Amino acid sequence: MRSAAALSIGALAITAVGACGTGSGVSAEQQLADRLLPQVAAAKADALAANAAIATNPDRAAALGVVATERTEHARVLAEEITRLDTGRARTASSSAAPSSAEPTPPSLEQLRSQLSASARSAGDLAVELDGYVAGLLGSVSAGVTTAVAVQLA
Repeated sequence: MRSAAALSIGALAITAVGACGTGSGVSAEQQLADRLLPQVAAAKADALAANAAIATNPDRAAALGVVATERTEHARVLAEEITRLDTGRARTASSSAAPSSAEPTPPSLEQLRSQLSASARSAGDLAVELDGYVAGLLGSVSAGVTTAVAVQLA
């Protein structure tokens, strides 16, 4: 009888601690979606920068186009994952990272390499902190961006 009572009290304590997990009413999925939002913004900014760089580097247009296409695809798959995790955050991903109507100043190739390298580091760092599908997705994004810098922009 005592062990049953102790077990019940223990179960209640665990339930109470679990319910207090975030304390802010934000689910783990919402928190993860929030952590992915900057990755979407970076991918969109990188795509815009790569497209803008074509104006001052017409001889590299094909390579820059590949980089822009890849980063646009990264933004799309990251936004899809955010949608899967939390549709409310997905609206934020599409609206907050919406491209501006003004054309960005074309970066130099070195500036674009630096921007892309920072994006790759950011995605890789976040991948190490997470697990499961999202970690794999971010690891793939990081590897893809690193390869784009090393191959497309070499």
